[in-house]
Amino acid sequence: MATYKGINGFAVQSLASDPSPLDEGQVWYNNASYAFKLAAATTVGTWATGGNLNTARYVGGATGISTAALAAGGNTNSPTYTTATEKYNGSTWTNNPTGLNTGRAYSGVSGTQTAALLAAGIVAAGPGDIGTNASESFNGSSWTNTPNVNTARFAMGSAGNSNTAALIFGGDARPSAPNSSASETWNGSSWTNTPSLNTARNGIAGFGTNTAAIAASGGVPPTKNATESYNGTSWTSLTNPLSLQDYAGGSGTQTQGVIFGGYNVPGTLTGATFIWNGTSWSTNPNSMSTSRSNVGVRTGTFSSALAVGGYLGAPGVSAATEAFTGPGTATTKTITTS
Repeated sequence: MATYKGINGFAVQSLASDPSPLDEGQVWYNNASYAFKLAAATTVGTWATGGNLNTARYVGGATGISTAALAAGGNTNSPTYTTATEKYNGSTWTNNPTGLNTGRAYSGVSGTQTAALLAAGIVAAGPGDIGTNASESFNGSSWTNTPNVNTARFAMGSAGNSNTAALIFGGDARPSAPNSSASETWNGSSWTNTPSLNTARNGIAGFGTNTAAIAASGGVPPTKNATESYNGTSWTSLTNPLSLQDYAGGSGTQTQGVIFGGYNVPGTLTGATFIWNGTSWSTNPNSMSTSRSNVGVRTGTFSSALAVGGYLGAPGVSAATEAFTGPGTATTKTITTS
């Protein structure tokens, strides 16, 4: 006769309280509540409302984790780009006393709330949209100019969890290239050109690290739904997302990621959310509460990302923050006979 111990290699433990952290599939007996329990994974990701930004805008870039995030720069639908910098503690955004040296939006971003990097971005809008090659580093209180990126551009994808190891790719480099394939890596002191994307595009949702990144969707015009993976040496084309979606947010790792929001063809704002498992994309049943594009990107991990600010369509910008709890998060379930 098969037993639990025979199948799993260990017996059901009797514990005075539920274990933490949980291990999906784990079974135990809680001798305080007299109940057998199971660590079960949730099947879908959910969005919850967080605290509003102090300045409604589509931010230049946002990074960190859902309880310690940073949002910098952006545009409030005015002719100028803001230098405003705000910090998030999981419930409230607080204005940082000093802002960026160069106001901008659509930037590449990497790092944490106390050690971040913001690279490139748009500094003037209109028929002659202008990108910058300016790069800045944040130490938790102030921004310092760092060496410039090699290709001035905006609306690129980015990856990296440090201000000394980052990657930017694609973007809009007008007037030279509305859809760029250029890729660059940052080592803490300089930018180096790396092999280009296979599909040139802008409005990319990027996530991962500087040596293990994903470039998802993007492109205007025309919208493209290409997905590519970077291994530190070259880009490889992969399975496409389920929807043509650009200017979306993105977060996670090369093997487990999420993209959300942006534009659907032919330009309709969406709150749709898609999950990446390292091989293919699937639709998450729950969408963001507020459909918007240009949400702050690269904030959080796959299981706890943030959508920060965004564009609501002319002439509106958003101050909203939404927190994502991803599928696969183990939760405690009581085992019953029903």
